[in-house]
Amino acid sequence: MEELVIHGRFILDDEVVTGYIGISDGKIVRFSKTPLSGEEIIRLKGHEILLPGMVDVHVHLRDFNQKRKETVESGTRAALHGGITTVFDMPNTNPPVMNQKTFERRAKLFERKSFTDYALGFLIAGNCGEAEKVEADFYKSFMGASTGGIYSENFVEDYSCAKRRLSVHAEDYEMIQRFPERPDIVEERAIEKALSAAQNIKKPLHICHVSTKGGLSLLLSSPGWVSFEVTPHHLFLTADDFRKNRFLKVYPPLRSRENIDFLWKNMDRIPVIASDHAPHTPEDKEGGAAGIPGLETELALLLDAYNRRMIGLEDIVKKTSLNPVRIFGIENKGFGIGRDADLIVVDLKEEWKVRPEEFYTKAKWSPWEGKKLKGKVRMTILRGRVVMEDDEILGKPQGVRINVS
Repeated sequence: MEELVIHGRFILDDEVVTGYIGISDGKIVRFSKTPLSGEEIIRLKGHEILLPGMVDVHVHLRDFNQKRKETVESGTRAALHGGITTVFDMPNTNPPVMNQKTFERRAKLFERKSFTDYALGFLIAGNCGEAEKVEADFYKSFMGASTGGIYSENFVEDYSCAKRRLSVHAEDYEMIQRFPERPDIVEERAIEKALSAAQNIKKPLHICHVSTKGGLSLLLSSPGWVSFEVTPHHLFLTADDFRKNRFLKVYPPLRSRENIDFLWKNMDRIPVIASDHAPHTPEDKEGGAAGIPGLETELALLLDAYNRRMIGLEDIVKKTSLNPVRIFGIENKGFGIGRDADLIVVDLKEEWKVRPEEFYTKAKWSPWEGKKLKGKVRMTILRGRVVMEDDEILGKPQGVRINVS
């Protein structure tokens, strides 16, 4: 008898099936088309379906000297609310995670405060000596200044010293100086340089928040050790939206309809969707801060797009869960026997209105405030435990660090 059995619809091998999932000791132990017995049984109903918990590979949780913007506690509670069970913590914090002491301080903070499982990042910008002293789950580099102002003056050297996959903010420093408004060429030139380095160095590389037709075109023919992501705000918002609402300032900036249409046209070739959750207070945004909160709307926007026949449910699962697990070599995650039972129950047809004042993030605003979306996360399960149900976070922080190969 399993500790927990879930009965309902789920996606297995790219097909929607109705069956049973057996869970013991926080792991998936069995898939079955015939009934299983369990100490607890969760039965899905109506339009509900079970999906793997999301693995968001691009999350800014602030904390340290920026607690007013977001904390590990508030941000990971927001993640659970949005169906995200694992977050990748971006290291351009204040102070930045650029030395062994700060990395260890960050690790202890997550051990105490994280409601989700997590991966810890390390920022590389001319500090390869310090990078050698830590074993981060991933590394981060900025080719041009963004939030925090730190960038890599010698990208090839910094890329070379990353021990695991390097996530790159690809906006070229020199081009930003020439074009402060950051047009398409700023991203495209950076991606060209990153791919040139990748051809020579041949180490795992991940390009963050791709937003341009030219940048994506380059990446579609990139070598196998290069991966990339797009964000919901670059899929659903345009430069015209920014002109109407200056709160939508983000790096890289929102793009033209032509760029967005090209992203959607090639959606089947995009491996990862990540939130780039970048919380700021309304006061920060009024002062020109760049970044958009997205943990609690990321999946909802994609489910709404599914209901509008813009993307398949299987594609959502791959881009927000299965592909991140595979690309970043996460040993204990994924939807399979022996893997952590990180699962979410979503109602595909429930309509709800975005009310950021009810969110768990400290950033009490959203580009989609007041918008009606179809598709909602009803329950989040982390390692076999129900940790969010009907918008309520249950229990205390219990997040653990992922295992990476």
